[in-house]
Amino acid sequence: MKTALLLQAALTALLQCIEAAPAAAALSARAAWPDLPFKASGRDILSASGSKVVYAGVNWPGAADAMLPEGLQYSSVADIVGFIKSLGMNVVRLTFAIEMVDDIYDESPDQTLQATLVKALGEQNGTTVLSQILEHNPEFTANMTRLEVC
Repeated sequence: MKTALLLQAALTALLQCIEAAPAAAALSARAAWPDLPFKASGRDILSASGSKVVYAGVNWPGAADAMLPEGLQYSSVADIVGFIKSLGMNVVRLTFAIEMVDDIYDESPDQTLQATLVKALGEQNGTTVLSQILEHNPEFTANMTRLEVC
């Protein structure tokens, strides 16, 4: 149950980022997303107004050694999400390693952003990447957990 609540919180945060990101002009012509509630009709998913819902999405990998969404050392979450949204995407598959959830239950000391980067990349590289991530994402701290970053 706790795992489901954590995942729900992470997905809610990601959706908030997507909604807060700047949209391209082409997207503004579309109906407000999401036009809830959705319902099933045969093989289709329909919006509240009866339009077919078409999912267009991307993968945002985050299950590699550091178990963080990739690219955060180069750009902010808001910029990455804004770019995804500008492409007309409305779904993000954010992959993550189940070890992140296990760490919470085990109260593992390597679940902080700083500790996981040093563990995955070594002291020098981990510290460098941490500095880059914090520079591009000032809302993050070195003591945030990996799951909070996702």
